[in-house]
Amino acid sequence: MLIGVIVGIVFYFIAGQIAGIAGFFGASISCAGSLVFAFIVFGFGKQSSENITRQMFRAEAFKIMTIAIMFYVAFAKLGLPFLPVIIGFMATLIIFFVALLTVFR
Repeated sequence: MLIGVIVGIVFYFIAGQIAGIAGFFGASISCAGSLVFAFIVFGFGKQSSENITRQMFRAEAFKIMTIAIMFYVAFAKLGLPFLPVIIGFMATLIIFFVALLTVFR
C-alpha cells in the first residue's frame, strides 16, 4: 500500500486530485487481489498438501475475479482515468515480483 500512496501522491502533483485517487486505486486493486489470495490459501490453518494445492487454484480464481471486478468499478462506475490506474496497478506488481526475487536468493 505504500507504493500506492507514493503513486497517488506523484499523480496528484502531476495531474491533479482525480489522477492521484486513480493511481492509489490502481495500486489498491493489486493489493486487494493479493490479500484475497492470501486469506483463501492461509486462512484455514494447517492443511494437507493436496488441500493446499486445491486452495491455491481456488484462491487464484478468486484473485482474478477480484481484480476484474475492481477494474470494472474503476473504469465503468467511477470513471477514473486509465493511465494512473494502470500505472498504479503495474507499480505494485513490479514491486511484488522484485520482492519475490530478492527473497529467494
